[in-house]
Amino acid sequence: MIDVKIFTIIKEQSERIPDKNFANVNGSPLWWHLLSELEGLDVTVNTDSQKFIRQLRESKLNSIKVIERLRKHIEWENDGNIDFSPVEDMLFDFCQTIDKSEMVVLTHVTSPFLKKQTILEAIEVLQQDHKSKSIHSVFQVQDFVWLKRATEAMPINFCKDRIQRTQDLSPILVSKGAFFIAKAGDILDQQSRLPEPLIFFPLDHMQALEIDNFEDLDFARTLASRC
Repeated sequence: MIDVKIFTIIKEQSERIPDKNFANVNGSPLWWHLLSELEGLDVTVNTDSQKFIRQLRESKLNSIKVIERLRKHIEWENDGNIDFSPVEDMLFDFCQTIDKSEMVVLTHVTSPFLKKQTILEAIEVLQQDHKSKSIHSVFQVQDFVWLKRATEAMPINFCKDRIQRTQDLSPILVSKGAFFIAKAGDILDQQSRLPEPLIFFPLDHMQALEIDNFEDLDFARTLASRC
């Protein structure tokens, strides 16, 4: 199998949920759930958090490597005039340090129920598709979907003038941050975490859960307590 590098980021301070990455989920910090699942793989974490580094040392996870976040990326994140994340730039820096033929998986610890086997299956799908350069996690919705703009909304995948069956609707793919997978060389050549052509890998409901707000966190705690 081709060499695989897992790359993720952990930030100490979160805006929407304070200390999100360290929130208690069934007795362990949020970050622990994905990283413990990926134990044994080649995982690198880019972080600005001494708290995470301390907790990682205290954990029994031995295959996780740490890169301390560069000052330029910390300043980027803290600059209120910049409305996009430096994550992709961190990814480019990481790709510069490895062989260009290696497969890179950008993932996020805010997807606590993502499985190692799912990542490996997605890599296999990408390797078997010789025309595509990347694969991305999505959640597939087959329902009546509207796009809201200001005070108006327009149908996306259905006709308003007739009642259609749900099974006849075109599915909507909702992007999920669980993984973005591509070779390092392709990421650098196109300066994108999803070099084209790209394909999609649908996740089940549980693995598609992302912790973006307090409701997500409460739901994750409920799920984790029952697993």
